[in-house]
Amino acid sequence: MPEQSRSVSERLARLDTAILCDVFDEFGWSPPALDSSIQLTTTTDGPVVGFAYTIEGQLTHGEGPDRSKLKAVDETPDGCIAVWSGVNAHGICLFGDLLAAKMQANGCRGAVVDGGFRDRRAIGEMGFPVYARYTSPVQSVGRWRVTRVGEAVVLPSSLGGLLTIHPGDWIVADQDGVVALPRDRAAEVLDRAEAIMSDEAEARRLAAEGLSTQQMLERFGHV
Repeated sequence: MPEQSRSVSERLARLDTAILCDVFDEFGWSPPALDSSIQLTTTTDGPVVGFAYTIEGQLTHGEGPDRSKLKAVDETPDGCIAVWSGVNAHGICLFGDLLAAKMQANGCRGAVVDGGFRDRRAIGEMGFPVYARYTSPVQSVGRWRVTRVGEAVVLPSSLGGLLTIHPGDWIVADQDGVVALPRDRAAEVLDRAEAIMSDEAEARRLAAEGLSTQQMLERFGHV
């Protein structure tokens, strides 16, 4: 990962998705959070941050292994979060523990899945975070195949409709959900989010000393 991107990743890892969404609201932009159906399904100690590596597929009949999917997994880049756009997938897994192990070995930091996966216990024991719509023991071989890699994909948005994620956008995921931060807005959002985080730390300290929520609003502009 380039040094500049590493710096952005480290700064994002000190924030949370709630603050990032608040910044978007403050700027008058729609918060880029994914639908709440995409939930953390394995354990993680803190925020998961990486750039988006996009993989999209479709329900379709096909004989034999999905070599496009295997190639996409083999080429997973260091420092990424794999964003799987299942499109019309339902009731099947898009990947399991063997593919997750390869992604992790390549330096992938986790996966966001608009669809399902399997082998949750084994993947959890690896310490590989997965945010997904569901789990399923049913494989995708012969039912769903990768059609595009490294192109813009759409996933359901928290506010309805679809959210477009471009390769290289920043993915930040924690216990509250998943945010896809457009790369061209990262610097502006980061600066403001860090200022809010500092204000909130001060507000918590003053609240413990008796500051009311009304006083917080007057002093910091939000609660």
